[in-house]
Amino acid sequence: MTVPTGNDSTLSGKNRINILLLGSDTDGKQNDGVSGSPLAQTDIVVTIDKQSGYVGMLSVPRDLQVTIPGQGENKMDFAFRYGWQAGSGDFAGHAESAAGLAEDTLAYNFGIHIDHYAWVGLQGFVKVIDTAGGVDVDILHPIVEDNYPDDVNNPTGHNIDYKRLYFAPGPQHLNGTEALEYVRTRHSDLQGDFGRSARQQQVLNQLKMKLAQPEIIARASELLSELSGSVLTDMQPNDIIYLANLARGIDSNKIDRLTLSPPYSNPNEINTNYLPDCSQITPKISQMFDIQGTCLTQEVVGVSNDTSTVLPQATPTVTVTPSGSVSTPTSTPMSAPTPTIAPTLLPTPTPRSGRHNGL
Repeated sequence: MTVPTGNDSTLSGKNRINILLLGSDTDGKQNDGVSGSPLAQTDIVVTIDKQSGYVGMLSVPRDLQVTIPGQGENKMDFAFRYGWQAGSGDFAGHAESAAGLAEDTLAYNFGIHIDHYAWVGLQGFVKVIDTAGGVDVDILHPIVEDNYPDDVNNPTGHNIDYKRLYFAPGPQHLNGTEALEYVRTRHSDLQGDFGRSARQQQVLNQLKMKLAQPEIIARASELLSELSGSVLTDMQPNDIIYLANLARGIDSNKIDRLTLSPPYSNPNEINTNYLPDCSQITPKISQMFDIQGTCLTQEVVGVSNDTSTVLPQATPTVTVTPSGSVSTPTSTPMSAPTPTIAPTLLPTPTPRSGRHNGL
């Protein structure tokens, strides 16, 4: 059995690799100009230091309030929506533009720079899990939800049916549909969306173990062909094969997992946003990513109609140096957040193009 290495990937020359994993509670549903555009229910950054062997997994909750470049303050999941809406040409209403703004938001708020992204919707997630042969998880407590949306095969997202969902505690083998239900439900979890983030990391870890098996890597070209159209990414097949081989040497029990839930964030008294506690976040970001971590302090000064915070748009003055980098702002408008460590601010992003590879 010949196992491809992917050593011709550009990632082979990098020591630190940051991958952004995005999941939307939609397959493009309700993107009709009336109901709106998809949100990113999942923003997980996987960081790998090849020299030290360190692997970290950071979940940024959808309700965490951040500053979105060119848009102002809002929940993290709105970065994906705004990017989706801002796309132009072939990237209008497309995950490429949406992922780009999510990447910029992470860099702006925390100093985390992303090498590549991968995005899946509902049906794409189901297909990825089924292609891997399912996943084995240990369910820690009973999960019951009486109004789970049965909408995976609903192309419009309208007139959705609902069903009762139940997972018994203990070891379980989940197929694609079951795994989606497990990582998607949140109303039955005492920790709400934060509990869902932990379950998402759990399933991703199990999926990593399945995809790192030599027999799976040997069938990489065949499997990637089967997933065509189900996963959107800016990685090439050799990048994915390289990462799969890299995952073979990762001890799942030593992965450093973090969700920016309390005590790393705190609910505010006005809306459903969570405000980052930068005194907690900054040192952890620095440790996980081996950088001088940054964290923008958020202030609540208004509430939007959709229960997400929408504040006056921050438009920092930036200076482009001859090298093309962007300097820290020379002035900041009223109501803009005050960083605990002054980050390099990004200009208003323009729609991206040319990076997308639809598997």
